[in-house]
Amino acid sequence: MIEPVAAPSAPAHSPTATQTPEPIDRTSPLYRASQEFEAIFIKQMLNAMRKTTLSSGLLDGGLSQKVFKDMLYDEYATSMSQSANFGLADTIYRALS
Repeated sequence: MIEPVAAPSAPAHSPTATQTPEPIDRTSPLYRASQEFEAIFIKQMLNAMRKTTLSSGLLDGGLSQKVFKDMLYDEYATSMSQSANFGLADTIYRALS
């Protein structure tokens, strides 16, 4: 006969075991640095996504369009890290604080 397996208990050092995580100070320099790191990660993700799109070659703007798109994706990443709540900045902040 098959015995049911019990769910593992949380380790003693995990926040769910005995305590709730401390609140995040979103105005601290550490959190701002965490958001900047998250923006870099998002930018890398967007660049990888952009490489998968097809271009016809007829309307490509050359180097100037490439520079503009790179700056545009920088701003997309910054905006997304501040408003999209990916959670990476929170995780980095908690790990470093």
